[in-house]
Amino acid sequence: MKKYLIILVLIFICSAITGLNAQATVTDSLENLLQQHTEKDTIRVNLLNETANNITRTNIEKALKYANEAGELSDKTNFEKGKAESLRLIAIYHYYKTDYSKTLEYSQKSLSIFKNIGNKPGISKCLNIIGIIYYSEGNYTKAFDYYREAMLINEEIGDKKSLSNNLINIGLILMFQANYPNALEYFQKALKINEELDNNTGITNCLNNIGVIHYYQNNYSKALEYYNRALKINEEMGNKSAISNCLNNIANIYFNEGNYLQARKYYQETLNYFEETDNKLSIPSALNNIGNIHEKQGDYLQALEYFQRSLEMRKKMGDKLGICTSYFNIGKIFLKTKNYTKALDYTLKSLKLANELELLNNQADIHRQLSEIYAATKNHKEAYENQVLYKKLNDSIFNETNIKEITNLENKFEFEKEIQAIKMEQQTKDAVQIEEARRQKIVRNSFIGGFLLMALLVLIVFRGFLQKRKSNRILFAKKNEIEEKNQQLELQKNKIQNFANELEKANDTKDKFFSIIAHDLKSPFNAMLGFSELLHESFEEFDVNEQKEFINHIYQSVQNTYKLLENLLLWSRAQRGSINFKPEKENLYLLIVETIKILNQTAASKSITLRDDIPPDIFVNADKNLISTIIRNLISNAIKFTPKDGEVTIKARSASDDKNQHYTKICVKDTGVGISHEKQLKLFNISKNNSTKGTENETGTGLGLIICKEFVEMHSGKIWVESEPGIGSRFCFTLPVEE
Repeated sequence: MKKYLIILVLIFICSAITGLNAQATVTDSLENLLQQHTEKDTIRVNLLNETANNITRTNIEKALKYANEAGELSDKTNFEKGKAESLRLIAIYHYYKTDYSKTLEYSQKSLSIFKNIGNKPGISKCLNIIGIIYYSEGNYTKAFDYYREAMLINEEIGDKKSLSNNLINIGLILMFQANYPNALEYFQKALKINEELDNNTGITNCLNNIGVIHYYQNNYSKALEYYNRALKINEEMGNKSAISNCLNNIANIYFNEGNYLQARKYYQETLNYFEETDNKLSIPSALNNIGNIHEKQGDYLQALEYFQRSLEMRKKMGDKLGICTSYFNIGKIFLKTKNYTKALDYTLKSLKLANELELLNNQADIHRQLSEIYAATKNHKEAYENQVLYKKLNDSIFNETNIKEITNLENKFEFEKEIQAIKMEQQTKDAVQIEEARRQKIVRNSFIGGFLLMALLVLIVFRGFLQKRKSNRILFAKKNEIEEKNQQLELQKNKIQNFANELEKANDTKDKFFSIIAHDLKSPFNAMLGFSELLHESFEEFDVNEQKEFINHIYQSVQNTYKLLENLLLWSRAQRGSINFKPEKENLYLLIVETIKILNQTAASKSITLRDDIPPDIFVNADKNLISTIIRNLISNAIKFTPKDGEVTIKARSASDDKNQHYTKICVKDTGVGISHEKQLKLFNISKNNSTKGTENETGTGLGLIICKEFVEMHSGKIWVESEPGIGSRFCFTLPVEE
């Protein structure tokens, strides 16, 4: 019975689920494509199904989500193939959740649609899943029928990979029935196909199963050879699940050789991996294996605990094969502890399932254990009869003919591989020679036939050919002439359009430029004219200090006006595309303080307090001249629309948006008259701009904010206003942060 341990892992890891899914090798690429292709069409359905198929083993819940979305979208687009595939993937989800009834339900729904549309690859996959369900439930007759039907379809359509999976699954059924020669033949056929396909996953699967055949025949050295070959390939691929399977198989050999310490080490490694990946299909087998170690070491209480945990999980899964093994092992523990009543009860339960599933290996071991139980209870007749049955079954499994046939099949397989290679080489040479002779014959016959045909047709078509060529030449010349003219016209049209666009842009720039000059120069010139007029008309009436103060005001106004003119010319150059825009790392605090100094006099004339709330260590990536113009315009506007004794505050803070993009937010807040919602909509639109007088009847063109908007956008920033009439306004804009 202990030799049966290896099969449990093979069923659920290596073989039975082979046809259900593929390793997720392109999952990232598929999910990227899903994010890019959002259109609700059949292409998205196929992407959803393919992604779900690739992540089935790694993220089963996410796979279900994709499959459900594919099914819903298939219903909306009437895409039957997509619907059938989504149902098949949902069936796989329920299989991994060990809900076999729902697996069967969804598989049959999928199969029905695939049959209606005549999709043979889909039919084959569904048949394979249904076969696996019957296999898991111990109904090998039905499982065999579904596997065989799928195999015939895959042979017809030439799907070698799926055909290999069918051969392996059929081989497993034969192996459970102790038909080792036929099982080996199916595994060898599958191995040959996978070697042709260079499918390492399939190759290791076959190697493991062939190793099991030798393991059952007590040929441990040969079994270990195959296991190690499979382990090496899996380690090269980095396939942890398959590596665990190989280690489990190798542990079985250590177990049967009596090296329990090494066997337990490998069993525990596989159990840890299965629990880590929540592999409910394989955990019971690992628990059973560790239980056997404890039983061999005489720790019967611990062994019983592991066997019972394994049994409970197998009952929930409906795994008759595993339940049969667990009953046997629990009966064995009760036999060891001399609880013969329970030992007999569990062993008879195991025999009932073994007979139902036709498991010859299990039947032999069970009859041997029954013989021991009956002997211990002095029931010598039953003990003798069960011993006879044990010998009979054991001899039929390990008879010399079976062993010789397996050996012959192994030798035959290797010999056929060598013969096949020689045949392939010879066939290639023969094919080359035949193809060369055929080609020469075709060339010769083609030459003769072509020559005769040309001789017959040349007189008939020659005149027509000349006339047609002449007409084609005339038409071709006309066509070229028309195309050249069209190209010239198109070029001229583009040049005219570009010129018109440039003229329109230049005209707008001119209008803006003169409007800006009128808007931003009038106020400082008024100041200069006012102070100079006072000095001109009443120079002697003022003392020296007052005269110096007036002259200083005039000087400051001239300086400010000159800087203003420089910035206006800079903006005009930007409109023409001739400005050298150079954003650099700037200290925002110093830049704003410098601008406030320029406007302090204007603010003081209205008794308005200018405040700054700027961290001294905040930096921005900006063009200094353009940002100075933006801030100056916003502060000037705030002063203009703020009554006497008001307050204007300039504030800056670092911030980030919902996409984690960092920026600096600068706001100019006033305690002025505020702006109505209707006027706010016109502030940054040159076509709807209207000038508004300030609280002291200051005049302007209303283009200052448009200048600000264009300069902010040159920095890839945004500008906006927040205002309520009678409360005040807050103009804010953003600048990129220096990384």
